[in-house]
Amino acid sequence: MTSISSSVLEYEYENGRRYHSGRTGHYMYVSWSTGCAESMADTDRMPNDEEEQDRMDLLHKAPIKNPQNILDLGTGTGIWALDIAEYATHQYLPAMLTLDRKFPGSHVIGNDISPIQPSWVAPNVEFIVEDFESEWHYEKDSFDFIHARLLAGCVADWPTFFSRIFEHVKPGGYFEIKESAVWAWSDDGTLTADSPLFQYLQALDTAGRVMGRELNIYYKLKEWMIEAGFEDVQQFTYLLPYSPWPRDPYLKEIGKYQAVMVQQAVESYGLRLCTQVLGWGAEPARIFQAMVKKQLRDKHLHAYVKE
Repeated sequence: MTSISSSVLEYEYENGRRYHSGRTGHYMYVSWSTGCAESMADTDRMPNDEEEQDRMDLLHKAPIKNPQNILDLGTGTGIWALDIAEYATHQYLPAMLTLDRKFPGSHVIGNDISPIQPSWVAPNVEFIVEDFESEWHYEKDSFDFIHARLLAGCVADWPTFFSRIFEHVKPGGYFEIKESAVWAWSDDGTLTADSPLFQYLQALDTAGRVMGRELNIYYKLKEWMIEAGFEDVQQFTYLLPYSPWPRDPYLKEIGKYQAVMVQQAVESYGLRLCTQVLGWGAEPARIFQAMVKKQLRDKHLHAYVKE
């Protein structure tokens, strides 16, 4: 059994939300004074409270056989790592056979700067509090499968990040990353440039660029992976509705999940960006976010996101 440093549990509270400890890394966003960048502060601008954990749990294909060592970068609530530890088959992860029974030697590591994962887990699962942008202490060529998801804004140097991952994947192993655009599209003109949603996404995109932690990096992933040395790189792009507006039953079902997740993400992604980077007051920011949420509930808005 291991103990967690008390400083890691010293969370920061701002505008009614809980954030990671100021001592546990500099994910996502930086500290600002009078609207100007001072320096990289050891702080994360995404919340880690129960509301944010519920949102992350809503976000759940790699042809890998007999995985022994698996690493989940920025594991969050740990739900993906726990699923992978429980389910695997000869062809795709996740599926319906337990790793412990099928592959007795399997070991799943999930790392994050916040200790918000379950305390009691299977013996083949290990959660570590660490900043993946700091020096890695894992042996090189040690993982059969490395997974990362929704890290836009959490990585300052993506090419270096991918090179480090490449160094730690075994020859013949796999790396999978899933990122979403922090943007919106519509094909029928229902999303206009002067709408709250579009203006809000523009504001977040601007904030990310100002800080040097670009949010819309989804379209660069394949290029960076190839440059890092990965082979047989495959890219899949999905168009996901922001709400259940499509007529197609499958897309409508996806839209239901998206609607719940996005309503929570509006504040999670943007509150500190708006107040600390863009200089908005907390109350004006929340009022604008309420306008965005209202528009997202509008059945006449046929907006989607690319993932």
